[in-house]
Amino acid sequence: MQKIWKRPRVLVLIVIAAVIFLTFQFFSLEALFHTQNKAVQVSHLNNEDRVLENVIENFNDEDSVPIELEKSNNNKVDKPIGVHDDDAHLYKAVHVKKKEMFRCLETKKLIPFSWLNDNYCDCEDSSDEPGTAACPRGRFYCTSQLPNQKAVSLPSSRVNDGICDCCDGSDEWSGEAPPQWMRHKGKNLVQQAPCQNHCNAIAKLSKENEQIRKMGQRLKKVYLQAAQTIRDKERYGPNGVFYKLSQKCFLYKSSPYEYNICPFHSVKQEHFPSERWFLGRKAVWKQKSHGQFLLQMLEGDAANCPIGKSRQSMILFLCGINDRVVDLREDEKCEYIIKFATPAAC
Repeated sequence: MQKIWKRPRVLVLIVIAAVIFLTFQFFSLEALFHTQNKAVQVSHLNNEDRVLENVIENFNDEDSVPIELEKSNNNKVDKPIGVHDDDAHLYKAVHVKKKEMFRCLETKKLIPFSWLNDNYCDCEDSSDEPGTAACPRGRFYCTSQLPNQKAVSLPSSRVNDGICDCCDGSDEWSGEAPPQWMRHKGKNLVQQAPCQNHCNAIAKLSKENEQIRKMGQRLKKVYLQAAQTIRDKERYGPNGVFYKLSQKCFLYKSSPYEYNICPFHSVKQEHFPSERWFLGRKAVWKQKSHGQFLLQMLEGDAANCPIGKSRQSMILFLCGINDRVVDLREDEKCEYIIKFATPAAC
């Protein structure tokens, strides 16, 4: 009787053990599956990060290529100082009776070629003194010009005036001290420092900004796709491009305050343990065309503001490769300026 009783007990124990074993195996396999799935997701995210890093590296690699400035100098083009390369042909000597002459650009008057840039105005149209301050209507073109930008020129009256106007300092080519009328009365305590060449730094910064703009335009497609299904697209800028920003808030810290910027919804200022202030609760576009995007956040709290005035914020959207608050400051009493970088503005 005991043997008959023991057999079912043994079978039950075996079944229980089998169930426990299978359950353990099931959860182990599920955990393994989730781990592998998570690893795949992480790998996918890492791949996206690597793609973005590669894009950034490619842009950075371009930075390492020397920037070619448009130089208007005598080594490249034979012409007087202060003349742009495009006008160099106008400053070629005209041979009249075996003498080198210069023909004034507008009046066509002929003067000896040696009179160019002699610090005396001979042409009524001021064309013979592009590199000095002698003529009242003269224009001086800086020697180094930034690529793909409008040529930089200045009135000839600012040539050799002791102030560096050109990024390469070419407008102060004489290297002399400022004229007497510019000096401090009494002892001349401050000496004029020689001009430095900042053109390469400016050109590099300009190139970096152009790279950010190009990368931002690529990323902008995501913002346009996010707005495809919404009805009131105009509320969020051209084609609803800023809609994606309305779905989240951005924290910005500027001691002793913390700001919570929720584009199109609200802007809040917090200063523990003080109470929270709303810096705007109603979104109204001030401008949203021609590359200028200004969003007003109106109807903020009025406490401690001038009578009849409530707090308001102005969000200036700038081109950037990610969404972030660049700067926030109180421009006037109860009026705030927020600079916000985003690919949506590219």
